[in-house]
Amino acid sequence: MKSAVFGVLFFMGVLAQAEQGPAYVVTPKSVEERLAELEANQHLRYLSFSGFLINTYDHISVSESYPDSLDHSDLQYLRLRFSLNADAEISPQVRVYTRLTTTKFVNNWRTQGGSPSYIQDIEGIYSNSGSWIFLEKAYVDLSCPESVWTLSVGRLPTVNGSPEHMWDLLPRQGTYPLLTFDAPLGGAALTYRADRLLPQDHELAVRLLYTPFVDVFWGGNLKYLKPPQDDTNGSTPVGNETDTLINMGSVQLDYSIQNPQGAEQAGFILQYYKSGRLPFSSGAGTSDLNVQVDGVTGLLDVIGIAQTGWDVSISHSYTNAISDGLLAPGLGFGTDQEHGSNYGSLTLLSTRYRWSSWAAGAEWLSSSDAPFYFSAAPENLTRFYSTPGHSGHLYLTKKWLSLVTIRAGYRQQNYSSLPLGFGPVQSTDRILKTYYLSLRTDF
Repeated sequence: MKSAVFGVLFFMGVLAQAEQGPAYVVTPKSVEERLAELEANQHLRYLSFSGFLINTYDHISVSESYPDSLDHSDLQYLRLRFSLNADAEISPQVRVYTRLTTTKFVNNWRTQGGSPSYIQDIEGIYSNSGSWIFLEKAYVDLSCPESVWTLSVGRLPTVNGSPEHMWDLLPRQGTYPLLTFDAPLGGAALTYRADRLLPQDHELAVRLLYTPFVDVFWGGNLKYLKPPQDDTNGSTPVGNETDTLINMGSVQLDYSIQNPQGAEQAGFILQYYKSGRLPFSSGAGTSDLNVQVDGVTGLLDVIGIAQTGWDVSISHSYTNAISDGLLAPGLGFGTDQEHGSNYGSLTLLSTRYRWSSWAAGAEWLSSSDAPFYFSAAPENLTRFYSTPGHSGHLYLTKKWLSLVTIRAGYRQQNYSSLPLGFGPVQSTDRILKTYYLSLRTDF
């Protein structure tokens, strides 16, 4: 106790000394110092900083009788996400957007069972793998004066798509629907704005997106000088040579209208994407497996129905994942054959009601057959939106002081099959239940 009292008195003494002002004489700044300070302040005029901190508690239970026997009712986790944005408006025609992110469990003691991510560059950001800082987005928007064209180049805003913003009473965050893909992807996007061709309060954007994957050979003094191969046996490449640049592209129509009849705002997005042949390695020299995916997603958002706080979002995605070759005998992608196609669909209905600084919401997810959903940035631990089967989500949100958001919720996932993976699709009766509490602070 004496130490604590001494510490408080010492701290108060420091504050008192600070209030008395410095005991040294301030010398006039040189011309060079004043010019340097002026130049620094000039640069800061173009920069803006923001970010958010999310602390989450999860309580998860799982029950399953086949293909595995699972019965765990008290899985508890504390986790944290921190993101820092640094944006620059260099000129009205040149804008730069960046975000650094870390996701981690609180005081992670140890981990078991393998790596938290398969593709570190894409999945590492949201893998809760530790205090490492990852580049979530970094891109430049380039446009000409009075131009309807915008070119975006870099690591693009391909995460946090609609309806994710509804949970925490935020404006729309991502450019692309949540069910199309939810992964940080780099590349280039060309946007054409056709607003001037439409009546007042109508907006239309047409986007072409190119987000290729890069396959790299790292072998000693030959790195970058030869293509990779189908697989590796240990550290030795084996099999046929593969492309270093694997194409993936998308086209999107993004339409919105202000004050339509019976609502405050409505928006519709239609998007199609297709990838090239993505090779998968076994590490044992057995793989010649390639997977090619494509899908189409439609999204309808309606805000302020009947001039109330009622909002609705409906998404539907139809996908196909084509497997060619085998990772090992009997292990294709979603099949045990040399060739196979995995057709599937996902339907998501999200709704909420807003009043004052509160919101209550619900979501229903239904999937059929074997849907492929590329989610590398899930907000939850159990990949709710990747569930093959039927799932539900209830939540209550409170906004405090406009920058602090508290959300409590419950998710239940009723699986009919396990998610797509290596080998045939497996049926299951797995049920996941998650209670969570989230505290978000924006700054």
